[in-house]
Order: sequence, then structure tokens, then C-alpha cells
Amino acid sequence: MKQRHKIIYSLDVLPITNNRWNMGDKLKETVYMTALSILYSHLWYDEIELYVDEIGFKFLYMLPCAVTKVQNDNRIELWMKSKIKAMELQTKPFVHIDTDIFIKKKIEFSFDDVIVERKEDTYEVHYKKQVELFNKYTCRLPYWHSDLGYSFNCGIFGFNDLQLRDEYLKSYYDLENIYIENQKDFDVLKKEGYETCILIEQYTLASLLNYKNNPPTTLLKGENITEHGKHADHIGYSHFFGMKKYEKYVVEEIELRLSKIFPYWYKQIKNALEKEGVIADIPQFVY
Repeated sequence: MKQRHKIIYSLDVLPITNNRWNMGDKLKETVYMTALSILYSHLWYDEIELYVDEIGFKFLYMLPCAVTKVQNDNRIELWMKSKIKAMELQTKPFVHIDTDIFIKKKIEFSFDDVIVERKEDTYEVHYKKQVELFNKYTCRLPYWHSDLGYSFNCGIFGFNDLQLRDEYLKSYYDLENIYIENQKDFDVLKKEGYETCILIEQYTLASLLNYKNNPPTTLLKGENITEHGKHADHIGYSHFFGMKKYEKYVVEEIELRLSKIFPYWYKQIKNALEKEGVIADIPQFVY
């Protein structure tokens, strides 16, 4: 079956080299993780493109897909902005895959206008307080919902309807501008551990789709994270979101799989890292 959707990835290494989550520099771990994610997808899909900043390009240019060097905004707190930039460049239906996602069986992406990974069940914990702050500044935005009660996870995020994509991008920039213009107000939430860029990306989408009465297709079925996880296992899909992806056993497993399943690419990337003086924190695997 001819591949219907272009698969796209994006990466801006600046945030993960500047102590995101107070975890130090995670360049090597992120490079290996991105490579494994893309190489798994390369087993199933022909048309893949990675949009990556200049630093990341040094270590990933050799991957067996299109690798495009892009300039990012260098705003550490908007660490998912590279995804927005990549989506802007698309001229045909696409699915964006986050670099901490691993597709181990082919998934036929079938959806109408828009697809997301899943409906999140953490609104009260992660979104509500931030939404209340944004409500001060969003009264002129007709699509904004002051208390929707849910959001979507956009680890998988794609559009068939590029006009809807354009509407989403406009709404994203509406909220990003509010954030930048009132950043001092949002710094209070940052000190409490909130990452406002996630809300700007995901809750804005949920509000827009609710306003348009156009619910998305969700890749993972179920009502909560446990049910989502079971469905992910069934379809051969895993997503190490948040800080979990940098836990020692996950980092080691990613490098081990990269070295054993894709030894040629592992060697190329490892050599590029060593050439640039990026030192490994864990024992090296034999390739």
C-alpha cells in the first residue's frame, strides 16, 4: 500500500543541553533516542524527514531519511517550537512523531482531518491552573475555552486538512504571543514546575477543535493511561514521555537496541559524537 502520509520529525537540542528538568546536558542521550526512533520508523515508512537544528545536524545527518537543517528560535522554554516550525513547512498530509516514540510494528495512520496520540487524563493537575491564568488574556479569542476539562497528547500529531493545520498554527501563535508578552506572570507557574509550552501546543488544539466541533482521531484507545498503555503494547508502540526517557535503564536500553538492531548507524553516530567531544556517561556497547 502506498504511504499516504509523510512522516516528519523535529529536534532542537538547545533545551536539552541547557538543563531542562534540572537534569544537565542530555545531548548524547537525545541523539541516540532520536536515531532509534527514526530508524524504527524507517523499517515501515519510505518518506521520512527530520528537521533539526545546526548542532543536532552534526550527529544525525547520515540517517537514511531526508535530514533538513533548520534555524530555530532559541527559546529554551518553548522547547517544542521545532515541531511547529516543521509543521509549517508541510505541503501535503503528514504525521509528526516525537523523538521519544518507537514504532515497532507498522501503523497505518487512518484519520479524517487530524490525529493525536491520546486524550490526556491529567487536566486538573497539569492544565487547569495554567488555563485560569491564560483566561486573563484570551477574552478576544473566540476558540479559547476557559475550562474545557481535557487536553490531548500530541506525541503523534498529524493533519490531512492543511487548512485546519493553518488555523491551528495561527491559534498556537496567538497563545505563544500572550505567553511572551506576559512572561513575568507565567514565571510563577514555571517555578512550580509547570511547562507552559505544553499547554500552548496541546490545550490550544483541544480548544480549537472543540470550537469547530471537529474531534480528532486518537491513536491510542482507552479512558486512562493504563488503558492507553495496553493498547500501545498491542499495536507495537511505545512513548517514553517526560523525564522517564532519561532514566538510566531507559538510556541504556535505547543505546543497546541501537547498537544491536542498527549497528551501522550506531557506529556512524557514535563516531560523530566522539569527534565533537561528546563524552558518554555510560559504558559503550560493542557494535
